[in-house]
Amino acid sequence: MKKLVVNVKVVLKYVVLVMFSLMCLAGPSFGQGGSPNYKDGMTIKLDSTGEKYIHFTTWATFWARYTDANPGTAINGVPKNNWTDFSLRQFRFLTYSQLSSRYLVLADIGIDNQSFSTGGSAGGGNSGNGGATFSGTLGKKPGLYVHDLWNEYALFTDKDAKGDNNPASLYIGTGLHYWMGLSRMTTSSSSNYLALDVPLYNWPTVDLSDQFARQLGIYLKGNLGPVAYRWSVNKPFTVLSTATAYPAGSPAINYAVDNNATGKLSTTGYAAWQFLDKESNFLPYTTGTYVGTKKVFNIGAGYYATPEGTVTQVNNTATSPLLRHNITLWAVDSFADLPFGGAENWAVTGYSVYYHYDFGPGYLRDASIMNANVSADPGYTGPASQAGLGNLSPLIGTGWSWFSQAGLLLPKSVTKSGTRLQPFGEFSLQEFQRYGSAKFTYWSAGGNIFLDGHHARISFKYQTRPVVEDNVQAFSKGTFIVATQVSL
Repeated sequence: MKKLVVNVKVVLKYVVLVMFSLMCLAGPSFGQGGSPNYKDGMTIKLDSTGEKYIHFTTWATFWARYTDANPGTAINGVPKNNWTDFSLRQFRFLTYSQLSSRYLVLADIGIDNQSFSTGGSAGGGNSGNGGATFSGTLGKKPGLYVHDLWNEYALFTDKDAKGDNNPASLYIGTGLHYWMGLSRMTTSSSSNYLALDVPLYNWPTVDLSDQFARQLGIYLKGNLGPVAYRWSVNKPFTVLSTATAYPAGSPAINYAVDNNATGKLSTTGYAAWQFLDKESNFLPYTTGTYVGTKKVFNIGAGYYATPEGTVTQVNNTATSPLLRHNITLWAVDSFADLPFGGAENWAVTGYSVYYHYDFGPGYLRDASIMNANVSADPGYTGPASQAGLGNLSPLIGTGWSWFSQAGLLLPKSVTKSGTRLQPFGEFSLQEFQRYGSAKFTYWSAGGNIFLDGHHARISFKYQTRPVVEDNVQAFSKGTFIVATQVSL
């Protein structure tokens, strides 16, 4: 614990240094959410009216990171107490086109999570990428893959022929899509986070029965008065965890694992009552902060369900019959983004969400963002985190989670230029059935430096994570991240 306190002091020193340096270097910029003469992306008009068009947008996020490792960690076979790395958190190239107001096609491709020792594609040898045995490198040549690809048809459009809002609208779409339910943050846009990234458990099936939070299916979306809604029926991607012979006396046969071999469909939905400004429902990507350009207060609720999505074993053998369990998840949340202070343009942004997850008895998934190529330190004899090595922690499981974040956009007079500053903080509280009534927490604190709204942004934060021993949070480890993003 003493070491953690020392690291926090060092981190705070760097935070102050980064803030001061960037404030001094920042020159004039334009606008709050973007330049006054600039709209997101580039649009090519296909007729004189502009109703037929094709639109392009792209963004990329780079991380510089210092991480305190969980006890007993080795990276690339070398014992490590911590590591520093640079990584590509994400890259996206998104395009969509309409030949009329009733037809839309959208494609989104990109990469995620390329670091020095993870995130690459299979190749082999020192010039490519190794496999599970680490024969070569592991971070090169990440796979460029499809995130979204869908077609959409408007049955009842948002606006009438005069451009006025209709009281109700309904759109139907098909494909690999992000129109998922559960919560606002389940479909968050990676280009405009409030606090640099997400808690991860907002995507409860990420990269198991979905493809980076997307599934193949049919969706409905639209508005009904002040309510924005989305609902979809999907075919989850196949996950086939098999029966295992565990050590004698292990309780693991009673813990649910992912196995949806019976192929049942999933359904998911979310609805939000918009009390102030209405947000766009054109695309599924929700905004983390509007940087003082929109006045929003929403309350929402959603769910996700898959019959027979997990299994437990009848007995402790590799040929054990399987007992099947349903996945039933629900959430309630609230989002507010409230400018004040007149021309000074202060703004307070807040989001809070409660998740109730039932994946079956004792289900628990330990996870992290961009863990290194970790293994056990053979010379370490002390207690190890039950979550695993590197930066792993318990994140997704049967139980409940409460997550909240808040930010304060400082007035324009602070920088006397178009650059805007926004400190923020986060807090997470979780309880997992596997660990009884034990509570697990983390917090983060940091800030955004908007050089040109979200189009050019520098973010930083220090974030803790729980280290689990004897089924409780014994102490915390931390990570400090500086992220740069350009979005066009």
